[in-house]
Amino acid sequence: MLHYIIPVYNGETFLARNVRALHDFLDARFRSSFEIVLCDDGSADGSARAAAEIAAAQPRVRAVGYAVNRGRGGAIKFAAESCPEGIIIYSDLDFPRTSGLDPIVLMAERLSEAPVVIGSRFRPESRTERIWRRNLVGKAHRLAVRRFFPALNISDPDMGFKGFRQPEFGRLNRLSRMNRWSWDLEVLVIARRNGLRIEEMPIDWQEKFEEYSTSVNLFRDSWEEFQGMLALRRNLQRGLYDF
Repeated sequence: MLHYIIPVYNGETFLARNVRALHDFLDARFRSSFEIVLCDDGSADGSARAAAEIAAAQPRVRAVGYAVNRGRGGAIKFAAESCPEGIIIYSDLDFPRTSGLDPIVLMAERLSEAPVVIGSRFRPESRTERIWRRNLVGKAHRLAVRRFFPALNISDPDMGFKGFRQPEFGRLNRLSRMNRWSWDLEVLVIARRNGLRIEEMPIDWQEKFEEYSTSVNLFRDSWEEFQGMLALRRNLQRGLYDF
């Protein structure tokens, strides 16, 4: 069973369109062995209502959420609590426009061999077009990750497209202490610390369109991620991430 989680924050205007594209793709490729879990992350617009309406109309869509914003990691962890078995793949809401959907099938297949599979925009085979500010900040972030966590050896740790097997994902989340953007890095650090195999796969990526990343404040979130790295390293040194 594939549980496809989408954290939603202030995405009312394009929620229905993107979920429809994802649902039609999964229905064609996975038949009845999937569900889409929309987790409203304390949106200030009508996203929670829109998600509930989509779930009422589509039997393979569930809507969950809460009132106070926690961040992407918090939304994924909350949604995953109701997905106790099978595999979990998550992506951001804009994934159907920034990438083709075929990588979902490949990720699901690779999860039969590795407990953690992540998409990468920076593998040699990837074709990536980025907004220049995001490209510059992203390079600085990856350099910092390599400096703080040299054993991680991951080309794109903050990519919002990752897959996990259960029950391994539950074990990772029980040790997780982050809820916002740093959760992506944290969950990989925990997996590597405990010897779980992490496999990367290339994806094509195009983020130059008008609706991209409505929930992102680039410099605020970059500072938050840097602070998260410092906290992660302290937690790692204190042995808080051991199974």
